[in-house]
Amino acid sequence: MAFILRDSRYKVEEIIDRWYGEGSSYFKVKADDENIYLLKYDKRSNYWEWVFYQNPKRMNALPYSSSGLNPFRKVGWEEMDPDNRYLS
Repeated sequence: MAFILRDSRYKVEEIIDRWYGEGSSYFKVKADDENIYLLKYDKRSNYWEWVFYQNPKRMNALPYSSSGLNPFRKVGWEEMDPDNRYLS
């Protein structure tokens, strides 16, 4: 699966998180450029929106909590969108 942003195509390497709002779904993904993107899908208008961009290499944050547990969980694409309708 991939998305296009400013005429560049980015392959989704990992779905870090996803959550559902009223009429919208949000996907936090890691792309093949090693950056993190937050994408919003509006179910009513069938429209995708780029919400947020993050470059982990420029952050001064620890990747794990003080408990040593990874705060991010991996989610399989089939679990998130079994019909493969939203990202292509």
